Amino acid sequence: MQFSNKLPAIDPRAERDFIVDFINDQVKHHYKRDGIVVGISGGIDSAITAVVSQMAVGNDKFKAVLLPEKESNPISTELGIELADKFDMSYSIEDITPVLEGFGAYETRDNIVKKYFPEYDGTQKWKIVQPGNLLEKDNINFYSLKLESPSETKSKRLQLRDLRTIIGATDLKQRTRMAKLYQVAETENYIVAGTTNLSETYQGFYVKYGDGGVDIEPLAYLYKTYIYQLADFLGIPEGIIKRPPSPDTFSSEVSDDEFFFRMPYQTLDLFLWAVRDEIPPQEVSKKLDIDQEKVVTVMNDIRRKYNASSHLRIMPASPDKVLP
Repeated sequence: MQFSNKLPAIDPRAERDFIVDFINDQVKHHYKRDGIVVGISGGIDSAITAVVSQMAVGNDKFKAVLLPEKESNPISTELGIELADKFDMSYSIEDITPVLEGFGAYETRDNIVKKYFPEYDGTQKWKIVQPGNLLEKDNINFYSLKLESPSETKSKRLQLRDLRTIIGATDLKQRTRMAKLYQVAETENYIVAGTTNLSETYQGFYVKYGDGGVDIEPLAYLYKTYIYQLADFLGIPEGIIKRPPSPDTFSSEVSDDEFFFRMPYQTLDLFLWAVRDEIPPQEVSKKLDIDQEKVVTVMNDIRRKYNASSHLRIMPASPDKVLP
């Protein structure tokens, strides 16, 4: 297929039917389970996964679970409920804050914030971000901690170990949600459906044994661009479609491109297409009207993330040895 400045359109009806058939086959024939459970977050990916899962197995064999915590944006739960009500889904809500407090997730992470900003008392909002759009900034990936108060925003570059400590603590949110979903799944003899799309899967934008800890990933072949096309066709609520993609992990709102991708999905998906199909940088530069040096920078960044996250996409290593 010839590379261009726009991804080819999909037939959303055909893709919906394909995914529904895939889910139905996985539940009934591969796993031989009674139904399916999906964690819904108020985001577009989980909304689509929930709707097509419900279509695949029927409402009586489908459960949606909302798993907020004290730092979740309230709109996440509101939009999740709106989705469930629109499609007459059976759903439950469970606050995972007590579990995270038991793990010491908030305390561990807050101690790092206080290390950089001694004035932090828990009332200010904060997030971690990367430098900015990769097409506008240099190609160095590093994270800064931003502390927000009504009067000002402060920013300091994070040391690597401190970044890892924050990530390790906040990833407990996704891992706790995974455990809760499997509690439901095992009680009901269901499988757990993941919500990760191709744009995320290819670069490792998910948590191992967190939102990546699932039985099936029905959207993992679709670019985020196609997710929006499918959402329009399925009638996903407008508030969900228009909401900026976000991990909803920190007390301050952060977008996916601020935190990880460093560019909007619309642009990212074109570069992913180029990398996966091994399109020469000069052709990408010409079709996208972007300086070739910047094209090389972005394509190399995607390859680096793909290689660095390869362990997420394979089974755990084991000795290649057979004993009698």
